[in-house]
Amino acid sequence: MCLLQEGLQSTTASEIQEFSDWIVQIGDGKLQEPNDGLVEIEIPQEFLISEFNDPIEAIVFAIYPNLIQKHTDESYLQWRAILASRIETINEINQYMLSLILGISIYTLKLI
Repeated sequence: MCLLQEGLQSTTASEIQEFSDWIVQIGDGKLQEPNDGLVEIEIPQEFLISEFNDPIEAIVFAIYPNLIQKHTDESYLQWRAILASRIETINEINQYMLSLILGISIYTLKLI
């Protein structure tokens, strides 16, 4: 994974490496071995967004702060990603982000 950047403090780099290793273990299915393909994954508290009204809005603003101002900056978008286990969730997130960028209602996007 390309999360480590030159010039980071060693504690920051260590935290990013730990997070990277955790994500890779999830992706490889090795976090809760052995399993039958269905497993509950405990997400560490520091990775959770715990105070929110709208979960989609909370996720988008946590990962893409200043999205409206920076959505045309390729480097801003390249260093961020939202992962989800269901395509329906990804569609909801994409629709919400488009509604912010385009300045239209999310309900209008559902009709398109």
